[in-house]
Amino acid sequence: MNTKKVIIYTSVTLVLAWIIQSVISVYYMQHQTAEGQTVFRIGLSAMMFVPAIVAIIVNKGFKGFGWKPKFKGCGWLIPVCMFAPGIVAIAGAALFFLFFPGFLDFSGSYLIAQGEQLGVDFQAMLTEKGMTIQTYNIVSILGAFLYAPFINMFVALGEELGWRGFLYPELNKKFARPVTWIIGGTIWAAFHFPCMAIAGYEYGFDYPGFPFVGWIVFTVSCIIMGTFEEMVYNKTKCIWYPALLHGAVNATSFILMFLNANEPDLNNYLILGPAFNGVISMIPMAVLAVILGVSVIRKDKAV
Repeated sequence: MNTKKVIIYTSVTLVLAWIIQSVISVYYMQHQTAEGQTVFRIGLSAMMFVPAIVAIIVNKGFKGFGWKPKFKGCGWLIPVCMFAPGIVAIAGAALFFLFFPGFLDFSGSYLIAQGEQLGVDFQAMLTEKGMTIQTYNIVSILGAFLYAPFINMFVALGEELGWRGFLYPELNKKFARPVTWIIGGTIWAAFHFPCMAIAGYEYGFDYPGFPFVGWIVFTVSCIIMGTFEEMVYNKTKCIWYPALLHGAVNATSFILMFLNANEPDLNNYLILGPAFNGVISMIPMAVLAVILGVSVIRKDKAV
């Protein structure tokens, strides 16, 4: 491992990302409108390319990331990357609602309330399009599984080039894979810390121990997700596979919020679920990561 290169890469990436996040998060908090949310989301999407840009500069070029699409021997991973995140996320949400059935609601009350806070009449918007909240949910869920992973893949590529294409392989030159997963996942999580602290990204503001508990929980989720994505990249040597997996995670995680009830107390529990990175809702994902991780480690030792 080129320690100097890794330190420079990590430092520059985090500093640039933290500056961007701080600016857009403060703007969003000062403009609690649909426009403010749009600026925040666009800013986060742009920030996702920071790891890629820094990695390409540090790497002194575009070579070595696995740009060429690869299907032979690993094409079966395409549907896995597309559908597995949503299936696991739904299992986690089901576990959350099993503990807290009072938060389960199919009427769309949570989405409607969130729209009202931003000055958007969500119900009127759907009526204008000839849709009900139920048809909207169905269309959104189908899109999240069938085509959104491919759309999100191109944005997720910005992070994957940096983390899986550069950082994880460098760490793997010095550390065993479990250590690489932990270090890499921690850096990946820290990449998001300012927007979590300033704008309540991921878990809101109302959970106990804000924002430090949120940082810890999110770090665990990034270690788990990074484990899956490193396995996929290591298997394929093609950056498009972890980008597709990452894109599917981003596409399917938000649909679970459709099922939330408009219950004020819910904000106190977002740290637990139902999104895939809550304490309770990440349990299926964590179990799967341990099973696959142990399997991969054993195979490595057998070689």
